[in-house]
Amino acid sequence: MGRFAKFSNYLAKGEDGLAYVGAGVVLFMMVYTVVGVATRYAGMPIKGFTEYVTLIFVWAIMFAVSYAQRRWEHLSLGIVMDRLAPEHRRLVLCVLLSPGIFICVQLTWSGLVKTIWAYQTGDELLGAVAVKTWWSRMGIPIGISIACVRLVVQLVQAVRREI
Repeated sequence: MGRFAKFSNYLAKGEDGLAYVGAGVVLFMMVYTVVGVATRYAGMPIKGFTEYVTLIFVWAIMFAVSYAQRRWEHLSLGIVMDRLAPEHRRLVLCVLLSPGIFICVQLTWSGLVKTIWAYQTGDELLGAVAVKTWWSRMGIPIGISIACVRLVVQLVQAVRREI
């Protein structure tokens, strides 16, 4: 097994781990929501409940982006792609993955800049309580950068005719 294949396997294991963490985040959100509703009915609502659930949701999504891309479980033009010959499918993948990588790099960079800005300025989501947003925003550059690496791996695989 070559270095690239080993790297791809390690990346897949990392994506699996992050997907499990994302599932754990969803589970936490479900339990937290039940507790939030129960405490509201008991007359002791959790202050900032809605704000925290909203901000935590970012992590659940971002931890699963690269995993979904690896498994090709995203919106695609299956009707078109399934009918293409393998060589044409690879060409279309190369054409589509290339701007995808560029866009992911841009999103990673801008997400990191916005996260640093939110941290430095003390950006807050105002609601029942003021909640800092930088920790939630950090999920965007982390998740998108891993997805960017996945797109590069898939582009290399398409060029090498491995997919």
